[in-house]
Amino acid sequence: MDILIVTPRAAFWEGMAGVFGKHGAAVRMAPAMPEALASLKAQKTSLALLDLFGGEAWNADELKKAVISILMQDAMTNTASACGMGEETFHDAMEGLGMIDDLPAQPSETDVDELLERLSTILGQF
Repeated sequence: MDILIVTPRAAFWEGMAGVFGKHGAAVRMAPAMPEALASLKAQKTSLALLDLFGGEAWNADELKKAVISILMQDAMTNTASACGMGEETFHDAMEGLGMIDDLPAQPSETDVDELLERLSTILGQF
């Protein structure tokens, strides 16, 4: 399983290496969307995890644009975000984009573990 994390805070996600390793996930990172799209063009990914706002206030329009640009690059790429917008807001704001989940802005290892378990189910890797 290959995970692309789009984030300005690589050190935070590097601290989650054990959780990704537990699921056999190879992680690569991009600091922003231009680099992420170039990375996706070069190599497919199982999940693009968008932590675009680095734990700061999120912007629904910017997140939608990012997801749509990823899907235009490869419609089979699963997406999730780390914005902490809450289930109802997430559903309303991202409806129809097929995103797996929105993690809290400061996700715990348990949050990441649960996301990867859902991704494994989607990919048929029980």
